Amino acid sequence: MKPIRQAIVVVDAYRRPSRRRNTAGRYRVGAKTEKEAVSLVRAAIGFGSVEFLGWERPDSNSKKVGYKEIVKEIPQTRLADTTYIQEKPRHACSPIAK
Repeated sequence: MKPIRQAIVVVDAYRRPSRRRNTAGRYRVGAKTEKEAVSLVRAAIGFGSVEFLGWERPDSNSKKVGYKEIVKEIPQTRLADTTYIQEKPRHACSPIAK
């Protein structure tokens, strides 16, 4: 049985900022394999260029997610320290709140 690990997946990382879709960003996924992590993000956001970035180190102090759980991480930089605010991912076709 494979362990559940914290995968980091990026969406539309190659696009310039003026052309990024509303689903662009960094996502944290609880998954067992790279392929599973990418497919979970694709199903949650609808479309976009999804790329597996890597596995989070087990000794990191960031917030963990459960198996098959997905959160979008928004960076908050203060001096030399970067933390992430986690929010629920949204589908590309869902309405944007104004």
